[in-house]
This record gives sequence, C-alpha cells and structure tokens, in this order.
Amino acid sequence: MRSMLSFFIGFAAIIGLMLTPQTAAAMTLSNMFTDHLVLQRNMPDPVWGWAKPGQKITVRFAGRKVAATTDAGGEWMVQLPALRQSSTPRNLTISSGRQTIVLHDVLVGDVWVCSGQSNMEYPMAGWFHRTNQAAALAHGTHPNIRLYFVPMIKSNFSGTPKKQAPAVWQRCTPENLARFSAVGYFFGLSLHNALHVPIGLIDSDWGGTNIEAWIPAQGYSAVRQLKAGRAWLRKMAKRQKKLNARYLAAMSAWLANAKEAVAAGKALPQEPAGPEDAISSPHAFNYQIPRHDWQPDPHQNPTTLFNGMINPLIPYAIRGAIWYQGENNVSSHDRIYYYHLKALIGAWRQLWHEGNFPFYIVQIAPFNYGHDGRYEPLIWQAEEKAARKIPNCGIASTMDIGNLHNIHPADKLTVGERLARIALAKTYDKPPADGIYSGPVFKSAQFSGNKVIIHFTQVGRALRSRNGKPLNWFELAGANGKFVNANAKIIGKTVVVQSPEVSNPVAVQFAFSDIAVPNLMNSESLPALPFRVHKP
Repeated sequence: MRSMLSFFIGFAAIIGLMLTPQTAAAMTLSNMFTDHLVLQRNMPDPVWGWAKPGQKITVRFAGRKVAATTDAGGEWMVQLPALRQSSTPRNLTISSGRQTIVLHDVLVGDVWVCSGQSNMEYPMAGWFHRTNQAAALAHGTHPNIRLYFVPMIKSNFSGTPKKQAPAVWQRCTPENLARFSAVGYFFGLSLHNALHVPIGLIDSDWGGTNIEAWIPAQGYSAVRQLKAGRAWLRKMAKRQKKLNARYLAAMSAWLANAKEAVAAGKALPQEPAGPEDAISSPHAFNYQIPRHDWQPDPHQNPTTLFNGMINPLIPYAIRGAIWYQGENNVSSHDRIYYYHLKALIGAWRQLWHEGNFPFYIVQIAPFNYGHDGRYEPLIWQAEEKAARKIPNCGIASTMDIGNLHNIHPADKLTVGERLARIALAKTYDKPPADGIYSGPVFKSAQFSGNKVIIHFTQVGRALRSRNGKPLNWFELAGANGKFVNANAKIIGKTVVVQSPEVSNPVAVQFAFSDIAVPNLMNSESLPALPFRVHKP
C-alpha cells in the first residue's frame, strides 16, 4: 500500500501539466512512425518521439545517420536529409543506448493529407445500401500506396493539442482500403499512376462536422473576422484555468484522505474527476454559431478536431492536403466561410513549417437543403474565392456529379480524378496537353446595354453545353435587385446573357442555387463554377 501511495503522490506532482507519451525508461516514437510508412521525398523528414531527458537518440535510414538529444521535457526530434523517391522497402532504425526500434518496409514518395467531413470520409466500401466502389475495391492491391487512417478522436477542449493519434501505416489492400476515404484513394491512385512514385495517404476526417472544429487556435488569432471563435476560446481558457485550480484543490484533499485510508488499512477513496471531464460535459459552454440557434456537439467546438486529429500529424513531412467540407456550414448559415478557410489553411501551413504547401478544395455538390438552400451558393462563392486568392490553392467542381436528393453523391472516382488533375498541373508541373485542369472559371463581366458578356478562364478549345441544350441557370437582375431567368448563348469563348425582362442589367449570376445542375462546361467536359457579380 505504501508503494501505491507513493505512486499517487508522484502523480499529484504533475497534475495540471500536459503529459507527453514518454515512459520513465523506454524511448518511444510518435505513432506517425510505424512499419509500412512513406517518407516524403525531396524535403527534410522530421522523425520524433520521447525518452528520458538528456538521452541521445540516433536515427539511420538509407545510409544516412542523424542524432539528437532529448530536451528537459523528454522530447526529441531529428530531420533526415532530403531523400530521393524509392519503391524499394528499407528499414528505418532508431536507437538509444541498448534500445533499438526497427521499422520495416519504408518507402519514399509523396504524402497527402485528406480531411473534411462525410464526403471525404465516405469509404470505399460505401455506407448502408448506397452505391459503393465495389469493382475498384476488389482491385485495390497496390504495394506502393500506403494508408494511414486516423480514427475519430474527441479532443473536446483541453487547451493543449494532442500529440498522438492511435493509428498505423498499412499497405493498400482491399481489406485495409474498405474503410478508407474513397475520394482520398482515387486521388492517390491517380497520382500514383501518373507519377509512378510511392504515395502515402493520411485520412483524417469526421462526418457532420463544422470547419470551426478543424481550425487551430492560431487561425482564430490570425483572422480578425473570426471574433466569435476567439471569444469562445477566451471564455474556455478562463474556464479551464478555474477547473484546473479546483482539480488541484480536490486532488490535494483526496491525497490527504488517501493517506489516512492507507494508514487505517481502508480502501482508497474515489479520485476526483479530471478538468477535461468537467469542461467537456454535453451542451456546456458550447460555441454558438453566429446568426443561428443551432448548437453543435462538444467535439464541434473551435479547435477540437484539429487538436485531436490533425495536430498529432504535425510536423510529419507532407506534399500537400485535399479538403472536402462545407455541408455542415451550409446548415449553420455560415456567411464567413472564406475567412474560416483562410484561417484553417494559413494556420495549418504555419504549424507545418513547409511554406505554402498545396491545398486543394472540393466544391460541395448541389443538394436540396430546403429552407437552408440559399446558403450553399455562399459556401461555393467562398470556396472559389479561397482557391483564387489564397496562394497555391485550387478547386474541383462537382456541379455535374451531385445528387439533389442525397448529400453524399456516390461518384467519388470523378472527384478524386479531378483533384489529381489539379495537383498534376499545379504541384507537379504536369498539366494536360491543353493546360486545362478545372472547369470554366469566371474572369470578368462586360455590361453592355441590355446584355452582359461573360469571360472565363480555363476554357480550353471552346465552351460547350453538356447535353446539347441551351445554357441554363443564368440570371440577370435590374435596379430592383430581383434576379430572373435569362437567355445565355455561347459566342466564341464567351457567354452572352440577356433577358426581355431586364433592359438594364446591374448584376448577373450563374448556378446560384443549391438545386442548380447547370450544363455549361469546357472542351475537357469539366463543369463551370458558380458565380455572382454586380456591375461596377
């Protein structure tokens, strides 16, 4: 019993501190480093873990040897020099004193993070009775594609991001692929087939979640428009401080009672609940979405999913990220989604220390949201703006492959291939022969009398109608601001829009409805992106 009491006294001494995954004697690695991993080519590769303070750690791979000494907190990190791509399985060896850890079957290629909500999460095996990817799954054995599946981790709000996620690298086989992101897999497979290099895919997503949960605290600090999120974080930080103080006081009283119990030979009293348990109780201090009365579950609060599911990945060397999210922010009436994307992308890049790594967005697909439907075009507008204004971003249009009656359209193959098309052009400098990697993108509008002439980029040889019918979903508004259906005609590489109901148009919009399934596309059969513009 005395040894047990000594243990609890030692435990009490570190209450209130965030424990690292180290042990008292053994060296450990981040869970990012397991058998079958893919190291990122052509850039330094951080390798990190924990051990006793002051302990020397040596890492060997591909004839290279690097070493580091653990700091006062027991953390260590080395950086392997930039490596060339290799499909030859090799060992990564980490040693310290008499302890050696050997990771087997290590490749060198490109690593991509796949994140977002349910349409990114949608697995290769499908959900329920919806159409799945059965044929592709059956042929899903690819020795040089590796999968890292991050389970849903409820971080709630602890004030400190987690350092570990319970995941391992796996070879790409039908069995391992079944629960993996279909969009992520088809994206990675397309890259692998085009580049002939190993591909590592990290699947970290959670269906039905808001973007606010995926943004780290640094993002809220950097973007002034996110004042509601900053206010919530300040409130929770104060709450956390009070709970920590209460917990320390309760633990001190518990230790006194435990000492008396040990002396009397009685059972130890029940420990007090930890501060995180108290702060994450359901529906307590939840983040209020602006201009809406809907309250998310605790894991939806600002920073929570970043803390639990993205921070454990950092600073693992990656090539870039793909993002498929926004449906939840339609339902929460998000009018500032562009600033949410700006905060997320900027903070992820800041924390990864890799500069403006590629970040490619999937436009959420058309879906009949009912009374919330007017907010989907605002999300589209924000996604397009992010792709246009934030460096090294892009967007894949889904206007032609959605399902108005199912928020989870089944065609994930086309989505993955369109993302890969963008990555090959923008990241790998391997554009298609005609240079077209996305659907037509609005460039400018010329207001001339009773008509508006629309100019696009990413046209290719010509603009076309997907079904051979007149162009649809173009609308004009006059001085009264009311949009009406308009006639639209392709003339060269422009579209001329006019309506007998609007003699002097002051605004034009295209596909600005959640149920829009427009037929405008380019010569590569890629659909045009929605837009709305007003006369200068």
